Amino acid sequence: MSILSQARSSKGTVFWMAPEVAKAKPHGPPADIWSLGCTVLEMLTGKVPYPDMEWTHALLKIGRGIPPKIPNTLSEDARDFIAKCVQANQKDRPSAAQLLEHPFVKRPLQH
Repeated sequence: MSILSQARSSKGTVFWMAPEVAKAKPHGPPADIWSLGCTVLEMLTGKVPYPDMEWTHALLKIGRGIPPKIPNTLSEDARDFIAKCVQANQKDRPSAAQLLEHPFVKRPLQH
């Protein structure tokens, strides 16, 4: 089954989909962590992950484990938080509990 065929049978929105979901592989909470990273990226940039790609091209990149680009204009804490979330190997992604301890979440906002 091709990645495109698998995507049609998968649940979720392509731009936020974890590689294991895009490839219709077994997945669990780490897939949600990938999606969280993509959501935080979108919230901070105002753009969807893979903003200059059609969904089919984005799906192929995601299926290959290529994470979205994280702009250098974001804070170091934000970049690190997102980068940890969008690790290609789901075993390398932190848990939600670990992310709650990340400086991006713990550090007070600077005004």
